[in-house]
Amino acid sequence: MTRRTGHERGRALRGAATLGAALLVCVAPLPAGTAQAATKTPHAPKPPQPPTAVTGDAKSISETTAALEGTVNPKGSEASYYFQYGTTTAYGAQTPTTAVGAGTTGVKVSQPLKGLAIGTSYHFRVVATSAAGTSDGPDRTFMTKQIPLRFVLPGGSIEASYRKPFTLAGTLSGTGAANHPIGLQANPFPYLGIFETIGGPSTTSAQGGFSLRVAGLTQNTRLRVQTLEAPPVFSQSVTVRVAVLVTLRVQHTRTPGLVRLYGTVTPGEAGAPVLLQRVRATGGPVNAGKTTARGASASLSRFSALVKIRRTGEYRALVKVTNGKQVSGESNARSLRAPPKPPRHRHGRR
Repeated sequence: MTRRTGHERGRALRGAATLGAALLVCVAPLPAGTAQAATKTPHAPKPPQPPTAVTGDAKSISETTAALEGTVNPKGSEASYYFQYGTTTAYGAQTPTTAVGAGTTGVKVSQPLKGLAIGTSYHFRVVATSAAGTSDGPDRTFMTKQIPLRFVLPGGSIEASYRKPFTLAGTLSGTGAANHPIGLQANPFPYLGIFETIGGPSTTSAQGGFSLRVAGLTQNTRLRVQTLEAPPVFSQSVTVRVAVLVTLRVQHTRTPGLVRLYGTVTPGEAGAPVLLQRVRATGGPVNAGKTTARGASASLSRFSALVKIRRTGEYRALVKVTNGKQVSGESNARSLRAPPKPPRHRHGRR
């Protein structure tokens, strides 16, 4: 057996040490998780999530209708939605339930409402539901529109007599029309000034109706009605045609059937034509005579004429006016009788 020198034995020991170190490196522990990854079991499936609901805006709002909007995310399950609405957060009413699918992203949803109360505040929210649960969107509000106030007055023009009071009746419609304060305004001929208040205040009825007394007017005038709360609401103007005031009297003469018809015109209308007419039940009047109004003063004119009464009936005086301040006027009718016709004589045969 060969003996190793000290130097050889040292070298052999150092080689064994190096080999041991290498073996230690080979059997060193694997990185954390390596062994577990090879033997790890799959995760259990996540449980389904309830849908989410976000309440949107109320659109297309009118007096009695609106369209509610929102967003629903089904979160992968078959979901449906509906809107709750009412005048409080207790709601009390809801739209039909509508399917929205089983997607995983937000879906815009909308439902119309009808039959709402006018000028009323409503609460609403969208509700999303699926087998996984139910979600409520946040509460929001909207208000239905009010019906604007609007006056309804007689169409066309109104006929009135000089200085004779009359009544202007009409209706105020819209939200809050009942028991509403109103006033009367006027703009007289030639209608170049501004409307000024001449009557009121008055109050509309529970149904919005009103009746305003108009003091006697002296010339053609445009009237309108206004509300007395800010902002004011004005009616359309209505023209009052003021007719001159005509009186008619009768004076009989000694000649049968010949009478004097005379009277006055207020205000004074010097030079205005005066037609003396027989009024018929059917058809237009028949002229029986004519004359001209003569100026007595600025406030009064007079007329007079002899007229032959050929037919029994009702007679009147019509004064024609074209000055723009007033319109033509007529008197009350007077009943006049025609004289009897003389009998015819029959001649006997010879």
